[in-house]
Amino acid sequence: MSALIDAFHPMFLVVMGISLVIVAWRIALTASVANGRLIVVGSLMLGIGYAVLLPIHESGLVAALRPYAHSHAATAETYGLHTVELAVMNGGWLLFGIGMARHARVFGSPPPTRSTPTIHDPPSLRRSQTAATTSLPIP
Repeated sequence: MSALIDAFHPMFLVVMGISLVIVAWRIALTASVANGRLIVVGSLMLGIGYAVLLPIHESGLVAALRPYAHSHAATAETYGLHTVELAVMNGGWLLFGIGMARHARVFGSPPPTRSTPTIHDPPSLRRSQTAATTSLPIP
């Protein structure tokens, strides 16, 4: 039973990567242009990572990195693919997460401007703001 699950794991990653891209594409249709681009680019990076790079490791086409193993199996190809995988997956999650957070307005809006005069305003502006906010005339 365990061998059957291990055999289907790379295929599960492919399906997960493709479904993530499809769902993100549908979400990006309702987002603004900038947020939609962040969501789509992040999901495409994640889709490539899940559908291409992770199944390569799971199927055993590239030797796994073991930090304390003293073998010559860790070649430049292995280190290169591992570096690309880290960059693509982490960059994808970063862009996708920022796009989704901006789409959900998690970061909020800029603080509102002051309607009351401050001591840093020029005197002409202070008089006009005060006159607009009070009903008493200012001498």
